[in-house]
Amino acid sequence: MKRLATALALTALTTTFATSAFASDIKVQVFSVDNKATLTVTKDGQPLANYPVEIQGINAMTNTGSNVTSVNGSVTVTNYSNQPESVKFIVNDEKGQPIVARRFLGRDS
Repeated sequence: MKRLATALALTALTTTFATSAFASDIKVQVFSVDNKATLTVTKDGQPLANYPVEIQGINAMTNTGSNVTSVNGSVTVTNYSNQPESVKFIVNDEKGQPIVARRFLGRDS
């Protein structure tokens, strides 16, 4: 039991250090329903407008917006295909490090 507690404490310390050492002020959240996904980019809790977002894995013709965030910090994609598709959002932080979010989108019904 004592070894387990020590191992958990070391894991928590290592995870905390790793997270804080590489933490970015930029955060991404993805909300998806059926065949749509919306990515929102924020910095210090505030939406980032006109922030570049790379979108991969879904046909470019199904992208309902542009590859920069709107005034509310979001980009929405819709899968108009009759097949389910995977979409990958890539946002680079201030240091150029990628923040990646993936979602699986259902087919257009």
